[in-house]
Amino acid sequence: MWWPALCPAVLVACCSHGGGCSLFNSFADEHAKLLEAVFRQPDWREVVKQGVVEAARRQMIVPPSSANVFSLPVQQLKAINEQRVRHMIAAGERDEQRLLAALGTWPSEWPAQLPVRLSFLGLNLSFACDMQPHCIYCNQQPVDERMKLDDWKALVLSVIPSEEEGPYIFITGGEPLLFGEGLWGADGLIRSATEAGAAFNVNTNALALTPRAALGLVRTGLSRVHISLDTHRPEVQNAIHRRQGRWAQVVRGIHNIQIAKALLAVEHPVIHINCVLTRMNAEDFPGFLRFVLGMKPLVKGAISPDFDLHVIPVGGERNQRFRLTAEGYQKFFTEIWEAANAVWQEYQIARRIPEDERGPLHAKMPFLSPYHRVQQRGDLNEWADRAARGLPASLSLTQRCYVAPTQGFILPDGAQYWCGGHATSRPEPVGNVLERGIQENIRRGLSQMACLPGAHCYSCAGATQAINQAVEASLGQAVAEWLNPEAAATTPRDQSEPVFE
Repeated sequence: MWWPALCPAVLVACCSHGGGCSLFNSFADEHAKLLEAVFRQPDWREVVKQGVVEAARRQMIVPPSSANVFSLPVQQLKAINEQRVRHMIAAGERDEQRLLAALGTWPSEWPAQLPVRLSFLGLNLSFACDMQPHCIYCNQQPVDERMKLDDWKALVLSVIPSEEEGPYIFITGGEPLLFGEGLWGADGLIRSATEAGAAFNVNTNALALTPRAALGLVRTGLSRVHISLDTHRPEVQNAIHRRQGRWAQVVRGIHNIQIAKALLAVEHPVIHINCVLTRMNAEDFPGFLRFVLGMKPLVKGAISPDFDLHVIPVGGERNQRFRLTAEGYQKFFTEIWEAANAVWQEYQIARRIPEDERGPLHAKMPFLSPYHRVQQRGDLNEWADRAARGLPASLSLTQRCYVAPTQGFILPDGAQYWCGGHATSRPEPVGNVLERGIQENIRRGLSQMACLPGAHCYSCAGATQAINQAVEASLGQAVAEWLNPEAAATTPRDQSEPVFE
């Protein structure tokens, strides 16, 4: 799906006379009219007049690919442990669980001959936020902000290999767009990383997603943008943000990034919506899904990757009053979910998706549901009871953590954690990047892997659980093939990779 790269000045004139703007033909009529109305506003007229659109088109780079977050841990663990496991098999060991444990356990010391490679790097640039007052469920724990923009740039460049794919870099806050051109400018953090070979994802509340910022993000080769929005009902979103007009501001930011993509005739960044699930918006979900689907670009016979949803159970000890009860979670993933799935089926039919390519909501948006995205060691009733106590991951954790030494998450004081979940729950950090590099911290902290997963992992609502389960399955498949190579040689192997959002 590529939009025509038409002259922006001509398009502004076209849209201004109400005849329908060809720039937005890839959207449903109702949403196209909304985008046209936004494009007619003075802020868009100004950036067009100043040549910002044409400059962005000339300077734009394509997002690079990134190291696979599912396959890299498998590669590293095989490099460390495969020879020992094969020796165990040759000596007569046939217990697959013992062999899996030997293959999937990180050593207490990093092998000297194996380089430390990262597939994922999370950066919390700052706890500063332009959402004032803060959202009612905000559970941020600010730290001293010692990291400067040049520190972040040096840090990012230090983990991008010169001849291999760089890590997938996730930027969050606070609000990262407060860094302005330091983030999305011609010499900003994103462009310096994308030019070096790392794919970038920015998580934002969209308040600072102005036309100029939107064009800057597209120009830099941003791979994905996750925008926080919880409901289609303005009065509920405004109550969550504790200020009137916030819903309209967030939606305007979403429209701006869509217009920027259309003006520059590109598909990046892919736009996703983060929805924090609370008692305030759970009942809204089917209607909210319909609202979000209405913003998707139209692709003939297919569904655009834009506007997939991520439902995130509200976390934090202080948010118990906003968290769904066990009964609330049960209702959400039965009655409410069925209503949402009906909306999804209706959408697939309307988009003329072939019947054999249709699927349920949780299968087609694999990171949508915190309950469906991973295998649970228990039924919905058990999961709902744990989730109501703020422990949504406690039934899905693998026996050991496979992925932590291939990723890192850094706070503004330089503290390095194994993952985003730990950066929120705050166990002892792995190290500090202002004192040692990320890779050296991983080497020195490797002995901590014997204690993971632990209690700090029970509240994880992110992708780490799903990645761990996928890695465990791959390692288990390798063990099975080594035990029975004759059968493996005649059995087709699934080469597809899980989807990472």
